Amino acid sequence: MVDESETVRPAWAGLGPGRNGQTSALSHPLRMIGGMDATRAGGSYEGAFRGAVVAVMARIAGGEREAVWELHDLAEPALARMLRSEARRIDVRIGEEDIFDLTLDAAIDLAKLARSWRPDGAPPWVWARRHITSLVHEHIGTFARPLDEEHLRVEAPVAQQALPEPREVLQGLARRHPSAHRLDRCLTANVTDRDASIWLGVQLEKAAGNRSPAVTIAADHGLRPDAVRKVVQRVSERMANVA
Repeated sequence: MVDESETVRPAWAGLGPGRNGQTSALSHPLRMIGGMDATRAGGSYEGAFRGAVVAVMARIAGGEREAVWELHDLAEPALARMLRSEARRIDVRIGEEDIFDLTLDAAIDLAKLARSWRPDGAPPWVWARRHITSLVHEHIGTFARPLDEEHLRVEAPVAQQALPEPREVLQGLARRHPSAHRLDRCLTANVTDRDASIWLGVQLEKAAGNRSPAVTIAADHGLRPDAVRKVVQRVSERMANVA
């Protein structure tokens, strides 16, 4: 016969390893099952343990924030294994104190997801595995192997000389070709140096196959394309009148 004055401990109490391999004695107010009751209900530690997880997650989802610490007591061994495994996978070492701190962070994150977790599914730490393992990456920050500077050395490109202005090209040709000399004299006598340079630039772009020469020359002179087109029209009309 059981003395009703004795405290009934849940079937999972003292069975699971806690921090640093110590056993943890848990006391959860919901779904507390004595040893005989646990045997009748599920017949195993795992069944009682899952019942405790479901109960504490339900309490957290119901707004009982303090239950997160009981969730941590239940989940700490599994969380620590997951975190160590992820650290080994990316070849980094994390101390035991940091692992314990990360399990606390993980339990708090699981509590935030309590309303989304389904009791008939995987344990919450398995269900949110990616979320938990991401804590390792956040803890160590950006992780990368050092770069080989030898392969990053690139020779500086040879500086390219600036192209001469169209008017300078024409004046150079004018010293050798009579037709270029006549064109240069005509431009000097009838239009400004600025307009002559714009007009010549458009002619050169056209000859090079540019279908939008006004756009290119406008960028060179800080003008709008329509302004360049007006200059070209004005210069062309004056040249036609002279001819």
